Amino acid sequence: MPGNIIAFIKTCLMAAVAGAAFPQSALADENTPAAADKFDFDHVSCRGGPFEIRVIIEGVRKNEGLVTADLYPNDEEHFLKGRGRVKLARYAARAPATKFCVTAPGPGFFALAVYHDRNANTDFDKTGLGLPAEPWGISNNPRAMFGPPPIEKALFEVTEDGAKLAIKLN
Repeated sequence: MPGNIIAFIKTCLMAAVAGAAFPQSALADENTPAAADKFDFDHVSCRGGPFEIRVIIEGVRKNEGLVTADLYPNDEEHFLKGRGRVKLARYAARAPATKFCVTAPGPGFFALAVYHDRNANTDFDKTGLGLPAEPWGISNNPRAMFGPPPIEKALFEVTEDGAKLAIKLN
């Protein structure tokens, strides 16, 4: 019995050393099974139907409030304008990442804008200067310097098989 425990400990140590030498993130890219596994999650909003977008919002700091997501079609004029969205979804925020699904109305190119509505007032709160007061993010994680990015930087394709997005909150 003690020999089996020692062998087990040695195996664990060797696995830990191998993991330190080759961290999973260094070995995985978007097309490897390890990277794809992060999108293999259960949520009440995920039904596995056509045009389903699996979303992971990273950087959620607290389990409070809501994460709100707005899905926009490929239309610069209506991008980031409430009436221009084709879908709105709100779910309880979960740190460190909130995961859910949104279904697009069909195939095409879309952009997804999200924010952590920490006080759950269903408004995207801003400071007195008009700057965001709540963490936010946009599909493809484009840089926003002095205003929102153009829609071209946020577009992703939805096929009948759906899409997968990881969005980092700012």
